[in-house]
Amino acid sequence: MPVVGEYETLSIDGQTHGRAPLPGTTEEDHKRVYYFIVWPNVLMSLHPDYLMVHRLVPIAPDRSYIVCDWFFDPAEAAKSDFDPSDAIDFWDLTNRQDWEVCELQQAGTRSRAFSAGRYSSIESGPHLFAARVADGYAADGVVTDVSRVRKNDGSTRDRAQSRAAGGS
Repeated sequence: MPVVGEYETLSIDGQTHGRAPLPGTTEEDHKRVYYFIVWPNVLMSLHPDYLMVHRLVPIAPDRSYIVCDWFFDPAEAAKSDFDPSDAIDFWDLTNRQDWEVCELQQAGTRSRAFSAGRYSSIESGPHLFAARVADGYAADGVVTDVSRVRKNDGSTRDRAQSRAAGGS
């Protein structure tokens, strides 16, 4: 994911506050965030100036324990004015907002009115996750073929533009 404009990283104000880019990264990496999933329960994001790791531990069908750790270059962390709170505060706010959405979704799923349906074209991540969980339960060595769909593929705006250009 690109870090756009004058922003330097994902933090409360978008600035690194003098933290140097992580060693071994390129100029291009200094304006990007890389996301990785280590199946089945670790999410990593490599930012220009830190690495963040989320570990999700299922406790029950409707509960998970989540640990979020930040890793900074030891040389930066050794500085007397080192203060990672801008990055940690950003993710504390973001995570709390995400958790609220997840809790609302869980409440909706538990509702008597809930009816399972198909994934939309913008739900490629959840679709892939569900397929991998199903593959794991099946334990038959077969991997479900899930074609990745970019978020803008099939969107209302894209369909409208296609129609305007004479497409279907």
